[in-house]
This record gives sequence, C-alpha cells and structure tokens, in this order.
Amino acid sequence: MRSFIIAVAALAATGGPAMAETKAQNGWLTLSAPAAQEHVVFDGAVWRCKGDTCRSTQVKSLPPLRSCKRLARELGPITGFGYRGVTLSDAQLAQCNPVQIAKAPPASELAAAR
Repeated sequence: MRSFIIAVAALAATGGPAMAETKAQNGWLTLSAPAAQEHVVFDGAVWRCKGDTCRSTQVKSLPPLRSCKRLARELGPITGFGYRGVTLSDAQLAQCNPVQIAKAPPASELAAAR
C-alpha cells in the first residue's frame, strides 16, 4: 500500500501524461505583398518577416482572430494566419483584414462623366 501511495504522489508531482502535451506557442502569417519591415514587435512578441511571410516563436495567449485583425492593421492584408496551433479559415481571414473603403471621385470628375 505504501508503494502505491508513493507511486501516485510521484505521478502527481510530474504532471502525468496530461502534462506531456503542450500547445504550440508560435505564430505565422502570410501577407498579400512582401513586408515593408524586417521585424515587428507586436504585443510583446517579435515577428520576423522575410518576403511575404512573418513568424514569431513566442506569442501571447490571445484570441487568434483578434490578433490577426491587429496585425493586419499594422502589416497590411493577411492571406494566411496561424496562431498557437490554430489556423484561420478563409471566412475568418475575410473578417481579419481591414475593409478597404473606396474613395468617392471628386465632384469635377462626376460632372465630367455626365
């Protein structure tokens, strides 16, 4: 009985099999155009960019869509996004990217078109 108690205590102290699995702590994104900056510090994480791909080895535990929206405002339209093991779908990417508001042509152009 005593060895059983010691074995249970040892298993509890090491965390057991449930603690062996860890969730990814990194993030990646692809942009519609090459990044203008080589690296960006965002929410305490360093994102290193090469061409149209940026990666971070350690990101905060935030909702992926929220992080995507904030990064899109900083870096431009995002075409792919993975955050702490979650990859955003096409529908979520559409929500992520800022809506481009079309500028109305000047009144002089409208009058000339008529």
